[in-house]
Amino acid sequence: MIHRLRFALALTLLVSSPLASAQTATVTHATALREQPDAGARSIIEMRRRASVRVLETRRDWIKVEADGMRSGWIAERDLDLSASEAFTALQATAAMPAAPALPNAQPRSLPRATNHALILPLGGASGPDAASATAIARVMGVPDANIQQPTADALATPDGLREALAHFDGRIGHGDRALLYISGLGSQTSQGGQCVESVLTPSGQAFGLDELARYATTLAQKAGRLVVLTDTGRGEGLPPAAGLTGRFVAAPCRGDAPRAMPAGHNMLVIRANRPGGNAFADSRGGLATQALLACLDGSAPLESGSGLPGGEDWRRCAQKQLDARPGKHQQLSLAGNPALAPAPTRAPGSGAGPVRPADLLQALHAQRSEDRRVVATPTGGARQLTVSGPAGGYLYVLGADDSGFTLVHPVAAASLERFGGQATVALPPGRQRILALVSEAPRNFLRAGFGGNGAFATAPADGRTLRDLPLEVIEGDNSPACTRSETRNMGMEQARRCSTAFGSAIVDVRDGR
Repeated sequence: MIHRLRFALALTLLVSSPLASAQTATVTHATALREQPDAGARSIIEMRRRASVRVLETRRDWIKVEADGMRSGWIAERDLDLSASEAFTALQATAAMPAAPALPNAQPRSLPRATNHALILPLGGASGPDAASATAIARVMGVPDANIQQPTADALATPDGLREALAHFDGRIGHGDRALLYISGLGSQTSQGGQCVESVLTPSGQAFGLDELARYATTLAQKAGRLVVLTDTGRGEGLPPAAGLTGRFVAAPCRGDAPRAMPAGHNMLVIRANRPGGNAFADSRGGLATQALLACLDGSAPLESGSGLPGGEDWRRCAQKQLDARPGKHQQLSLAGNPALAPAPTRAPGSGAGPVRPADLLQALHAQRSEDRRVVATPTGGARQLTVSGPAGGYLYVLGADDSGFTLVHPVAAASLERFGGQATVALPPGRQRILALVSEAPRNFLRAGFGGNGAFATAPADGRTLRDLPLEVIEGDNSPACTRSETRNMGMEQARRCSTAFGSAIVDVRDGR
């Protein structure tokens, strides 16, 4: 038991590390390398004892490895050992990676992907601590270090420098990529075109209008698959700061009404350090809002979610609790965009209302859909069937959930690569359940999410591993090195399609399929 716990801990850290794809493990017993993570799957080759393999991926009790001859497949966790390999040594050095802040809990919840990007724009006196915290947030979101852009202080000294940084960031983002945009510093106001516009001050003291930042973000969101925007700046003088804190707002004469806020789309989450007219505060460790948001993602503070997949509102609520615990309670976070958009596929233990209901997790997964992939699902035949229409050429999956767990209604084989023709009618199992029909651009493999045979349909229990692995499979898709290491802009058409994480979905409640 102790060996197994140590192995699980080491493996969890390993696959969370950017070094994971290059590490090795040792086969402890002669066993088969299988096509799928299932004891009944076809054997590719027989693996001899003490053979060295390269770790690619882990799902539940199975590990995907690459053996000699570039042949990859799955081996049961119990038949592998990390303790004598290079991987175990590499784990000791993970905390000393260059530029990593001293935040041992800030571990990515999934493998970093080259299609994830972050732009960090810390302005003003607390730029160092803010940059460290924002970098840690980006890593938890699965952004590799090479894709975390932070221009130098000189480059951000003027509004034109900010515009150049934003334009360069836009050029790095491919269609469907995921992005984090972070900005912090002193807020102010400036008169522009008869309006009083919120702004942030550059180190040179010049104002950069946040309405311009909003226009840029809205345009970027039309290309990105998911965009998270975090701003830690003051929006008004508000109440005076508590002892040991400094405000982040510089008052300036301003005439005119505030411009109408630009609406944030379904694939966009905006969290601001305060409400209109309120100030933001900082201490020696940087902005309080930034610190609180990081604490909720890296496990320092309890991040709860009734669905098991924390969204933006869960994140904001958790961070607000951290702010309210400080003296003063003058800072109120605000949110715009999709409140259910998950910043990272992090599993939360539930909420004070009780454990996670499988139907609620399906609802949370539906909230992560791509709006440009429209899917319609209609119960027919007295709720005994479901007719689904959506983008042709992708892959159709129909998931059901009731209080006992999850059912893969379609396709019957959990790893099927059947392409979707644009419309299909699927038979439903009997009983009251929530149904999620999703059409993904790239295939998903629900064997990796723990689904197994049980009569006519593959099923998975509502246990901790399924609640962790199902969101990873739906949201992350293929996490092989060919996908995690390649940027979208450098992929050919076929590789970009295979590595796409985009999916459309529709959700319905079926009262009785009998």
